[in-house]
Amino acid sequence: MKREVPLFITFITGILIIIALFIPHKPFGQLQTTFNDWLIIVGGFTMILGLDSLLLHNWEKIKRKKEGWLSAAFLIASFFITLFWGFGEGIFFHRNPFDASATFLRYFYTYIFVPLQSTMFSLLAFFIASAAYRAFRAKDPNSTLLLSAAALVMLGRVPGGQAVAPWIFAFVLLLLAYYFFNESKKTSGTQQTVYIILAIITLILIYPVFYILLHYLNGIADWIMNIPQMAAKRGIWIGISLGGIAMSLRIIFGIEKTYLR
Repeated sequence: MKREVPLFITFITGILIIIALFIPHKPFGQLQTTFNDWLIIVGGFTMILGLDSLLLHNWEKIKRKKEGWLSAAFLIASFFITLFWGFGEGIFFHRNPFDASATFLRYFYTYIFVPLQSTMFSLLAFFIASAAYRAFRAKDPNSTLLLSAAALVMLGRVPGGQAVAPWIFAFVLLLLAYYFFNESKKTSGTQQTVYIILAIITLILIYPVFYILLHYLNGIADWIMNIPQMAAKRGIWIGISLGGIAMSLRIIFGIEKTYLR
């Protein structure tokens, strides 16, 4: 019964929500709102369980002196300081602890929590830069196209990018032409001719690319974001939606039971 009852409740709830979605009339029309209210209540209890699990996990680290036990001690201390300070502000001083003039908000939240949060997001920028470097290396035509599109969008969205972008791309094309000429010296025959033609074409493209970027960079960046990028994003969201529907059906019909563990 420990497994059958939750599976039965999940099945009935899932079917009723699906019916309420397609039949917006009484008595089904209000079911979705009612279930959402219940979800908020259950979510509150799950937050309590999550806090209990978090504190016990970190307390075990401290007791066994595992790696990172000092950080666990700071976490538990910060949790109880925040809890008692917030409740004490409201109970003993009869004020809202989250009022702009409250000492809890003014000192602990504004001068401790917000700077720590800013530090975490600042560190995230370095991870993004590292991931971008690995993703944008021009190793093949696809990564080269990705690098070019990313450069056009970034330069088209930053102040002064339209003035700098033509020179950057002209310099890159000049380097590419030099690369083709240099490669042509190492080869012979048809391959040498191909490299020379590619170098000449690259040199010819410098002025048109310079002119187009100088006058139309913002429009190109908007087109990349609104057409190819949006098409790819919609494809991803369609895939995510289909995966969500498939997983929901598996849960409703009791095929997926990992949430019972």
